[in-house]
Amino acid sequence: MAHVRLGNGGDLSIKLSVDEIIAKLSASDAGVFVELPGGDGPVLVRPESVIAVIADQRRGAAGFRVAQGAEAS
Repeated sequence: MAHVRLGNGGDLSIKLSVDEIIAKLSASDAGVFVELPGGDGPVLVRPESVIAVIADQRRGAAGFRVAQGAEAS
């Protein structure tokens, strides 16, 4: 389980790992919606609107990774 942070400030709970979410977002073409399994059903997001993918802290693996592949400095 992970959370997707959107550019508009919203967060979505997704039933995938951080790595699985980033792989789905990276495999998509620009401007195309990606369907992710949300906590309340499927969610459609545009990959360019995702600014971070955050691991669910309740599982004991806190942290985040930037979805666009930028490295922290």
